[in-house]
Amino acid sequence: MMTVSSPRNDNMDVQDASEIKIIEIGIPNADIDQKRRRRRRRRRNRSKITSSPSSDAENNCGACDDSTCATVSSSSDDSSTGTPQKTAQHKQRRKHNQKRNNKLVNQKQNNKNDEHDLSTEEQSRYLALDCEMVGVGHAGKKSSVARVTLVDWNGRIIWDEFVQQQEKVTDYRTFVSGITHLDVEDATLGLEDCRKHVQTMIKDKILVGHALKNDLRVLGMTHPWTATRDTAKYEPFMQTRFDDNILWPRKLKDLASEKLGREIQREGEPHSAYEDAAAAMDLYRTVRRKWEKVMDYKVRKTHEIESTKI
Repeated sequence: MMTVSSPRNDNMDVQDASEIKIIEIGIPNADIDQKRRRRRRRRRNRSKITSSPSSDAENNCGACDDSTCATVSSSSDDSSTGTPQKTAQHKQRRKHNQKRNNKLVNQKQNNKNDEHDLSTEEQSRYLALDCEMVGVGHAGKKSSVARVTLVDWNGRIIWDEFVQQQEKVTDYRTFVSGITHLDVEDATLGLEDCRKHVQTMIKDKILVGHALKNDLRVLGMTHPWTATRDTAKYEPFMQTRFDDNILWPRKLKDLASEKLGREIQREGEPHSAYEDAAAAMDLYRTVRRKWEKVMDYKVRKTHEIESTKI
């Protein structure tokens, strides 16, 4: 609303002066609404410009998936998301895991190639043995075989029997062997029959196992060294424990974890004769070609030495 003042004339009548003094000029309603809309647009634009970028990022992040949002990803390799030390450790750990995974994949591929290279008849030449013992005698210090397991090239059980005990069991060693009082009570196979059966099965076979010396000793048996593949004595599987460079055997559990990516002999669980025998066979399969080359060399050298003595 605008007001226009008229020059005052003293000779004018009072009524005429009041009518001329104020003149109303109307402004169309359309113009008023248009101005209001412009003001509202300016206010919105100013609020967008002055709004915080962090709040926009938070709003946008809240609407996105956590698995794809770079601002909340804890596994990002960007050094800005963590300290340089943590980032370096993460990269090193990931590189180590990738290297290990690639090694396992190559080993599995080699195993598949071995399966194609070996005929069924040749695969039948291999058996893996594992025994579980109980303790007899004073304080259960003497070991007596209580279970014998044999698996074939493909890890299938071909013989698994509990053995009767000739002496009183003083320590079942259940936490390690898994043997219980009922297993021994229900056993119907004597030690002598067990020995004969195992000897028949492994005759002319390549016997695979871990620490086979202990298994054969409790069975009262021997097997030719040329046909024995003990993963505890294979040098690439062994470790140097002290500074004297003498090789020591490693645990089957550690070898299975490192070479096969397999967990056996789990903490708090008894050992499985089947798992141990299958793990030893699979370990052998990963290095069969190299191992057989070494054995061929040893056998050839042994024959040469024996021929010179004659």
